[in-house]
Amino acid sequence: MRTFLLAVTFAGVVHAGELDLQEAIHLALENNLEIKALKNEVKASELELKASKGSYFPKIKVDEIFTRTDIPVYAFMTKLNQERIKLEDFNPTKLNNPSPLSNFETKLSIEIPLWLGGKLQAMEKVASHNLSAVKEDYERKKDEIIFKVYNAYMDAVLAKNAIKVSEQAVMDAKEHVKLAESMQKVGTALLSDVLRARVYLSKAEESLTSSKNNYGVSKKAIELITNTELGDFDVSDIESCPAVDVEEIKRIALEKRQDIKALQERIKAMESMYRAIISDNLPQIYAFGSYSLYSKSAPLGADGSGYMVGAGISWSFDTGLSTLKKAQSYLEIKRSLEEKLKLLKASVLFEIDKAYANYQNALYSLKSAEDRIKESQEVLRVMELRYKAGLVRMVDLLDAQTELDKARLEKVQALNNCQKAYSDLLYSGGLIREVVK
Repeated sequence: MRTFLLAVTFAGVVHAGELDLQEAIHLALENNLEIKALKNEVKASELELKASKGSYFPKIKVDEIFTRTDIPVYAFMTKLNQERIKLEDFNPTKLNNPSPLSNFETKLSIEIPLWLGGKLQAMEKVASHNLSAVKEDYERKKDEIIFKVYNAYMDAVLAKNAIKVSEQAVMDAKEHVKLAESMQKVGTALLSDVLRARVYLSKAEESLTSSKNNYGVSKKAIELITNTELGDFDVSDIESCPAVDVEEIKRIALEKRQDIKALQERIKAMESMYRAIISDNLPQIYAFGSYSLYSKSAPLGADGSGYMVGAGISWSFDTGLSTLKKAQSYLEIKRSLEEKLKLLKASVLFEIDKAYANYQNALYSLKSAEDRIKESQEVLRVMELRYKAGLVRMVDLLDAQTELDKARLEKVQALNNCQKAYSDLLYSGGLIREVVK
């Protein structure tokens, strides 16, 4: 793992029924339906590359042709191919008015491309670059799924921590109810104090129920992304936010981001596609050979037979310039992709700056919440003493408790924001897989 990244710190030991972040990510990479779908696209591109390489090999063709004719030249040729020509067949009457003749021709032919203007080589490069691009898309999709799992997991951690905060709030509220009741019994507090404390307790219990429901929904989100039924499980506690070096992330991002690499491969594919199209205006050299059987009565018959071999060269030029214009269109597509590449690189750096700003804001909020928790605890302790002494009202005590509960909840929210900003940084930099290590 690179030195600028610190591993995600987990508090405590993983117990039975607890799903840690790495396990959730591995499940998603194995079972996620989006990844499986894109994996099939990779296989399709691999087959396209194999198909382009297959164009170098000879093409073999088998034909079975039946004809029946009384056209003089074809009738004579048919009989000649069947090796049935006799002296009387040269009678002018027969030559000019032949009887209808049937012919079965069984033909095996082979064609070998020797040089097609570089078209085969160019098309192979096109398929190769397209395959590389699809593979980079596939890897980027994996990063996206890890990113989604990370955020869903952090939402579950937030909901779990919110439960703890709510449980503590309920415990504190119960103590305040007991305090108000005891003070009311001895005549130093009013019934209204007891009622206010009970209302506060009811509100705290409502928040606890809501937090538990949110936790259940968050765990369902993890099951959806991993495409796995996990049953009853808990997420691990995460108590800190990792440190980062934003300049190092920026440096690596432009080299490592898979979508940047994919776009670069597609630019190269357009260059090769230009050469493939322009090759149609270059000489085409090929060789061929065939062997034929001729029969007057049945397929695969051998009344006569013969072979033919040869080589050829052809050179055509499109006077309408459609081939040239089509080739130039791929150069324009290439230029378009190059502009998109510039924009993508600039966007990547912007994404990193934005994520880092959110990360710094979350760190500041986290420290602020921790400080306010300490201060609110002290304020609450003093308020409890003053309430027992009859120096403050119950509403003042509950206000102090509210501030403490708020600070605790803001702490877990700030931790969640920090973790999400951290994942944004890694995802924007193409480094999200660092969380799996």
